Amino acid sequence: MNKDMKYNHPSIKQGDPISIKLIELNRELEEKNKQLEQSERARKSMFSNITHDLRSPITAILGAVERIGNKGIDDEEHKKMLNIIHSRAVTLEHLVNDLYFSIQVDQPGFSLNLSCLEIAPVLEEYYISMEGAGRMKERKSRLDIPDSYTARTLIDPPHFLRVLDNLLSNALRHTGPNDLIELGCKDNEDLIEIYVRDSGSGISEKDLPYIFDRTYAGEWARTPGKSGSGLGLSIARTIIEKHGGSIKCQSVPGEGSIFTISLPIVDC
Repeated sequence: MNKDMKYNHPSIKQGDPISIKLIELNRELEEKNKQLEQSERARKSMFSNITHDLRSPITAILGAVERIGNKGIDDEEHKKMLNIIHSRAVTLEHLVNDLYFSIQVDQPGFSLNLSCLEIAPVLEEYYISMEGAGRMKERKSRLDIPDSYTARTLIDPPHFLRVLDNLLSNALRHTGPNDLIELGCKDNEDLIEIYVRDSGSGISEKDLPYIFDRTYAGEWARTPGKSGSGLGLSIARTIIEKHGGSIKCQSVPGEGSIFTISLPIVDC
């Protein structure tokens, strides 16, 4: 509604304090209605996305179970079907966990258990564990931490590692064999910058401003044939902001992306 609009209704006297207040209240009501409509559209979009992502692994599991029930299936195919059931059940578990956590993290009672830690050992341990678990399989991986790096910051280790997991999972979804995934950190004045860089498919200019939005369902966010709830980056941003930090992404389509977490350096 235009703030300069004139009201000519007989019951409204222009310039009357009560009339002016009614006009202001009307404007506020219209704005709140718009916000409610936007919130409802966002909620429907999020649940539509989640429903879509749940349907795929459920369909795969039911198909594998039906195949196992058929007569004449040999041991090799039986094992293959069990592997499908297991992998898709893991996907379902991740989807449900993301959905549950995305609700819990916004609750008033949610809090972090922060500890003052050197960031280098945390990143090194995480990187080694990902290598050992085969998460970097078929990728070129690199850990880039300055020698004798001792900067400290306040983190909640389990939640911070969840952020790294989400960023790594995102990098894996958008890279292929022999692409690079790099985990590193550096100082930027009074901040520690922790980054996950990849040489994968990158993100279009159209998608980039929205990738941390919980309800975004752009082409990049919903990669065909890849598992993921679409909530990972939203969860990562929420956790980092609750640490008093920020997260951003720079990307070039066809060349890759770099996600950077900024956290305050602390003296403790």
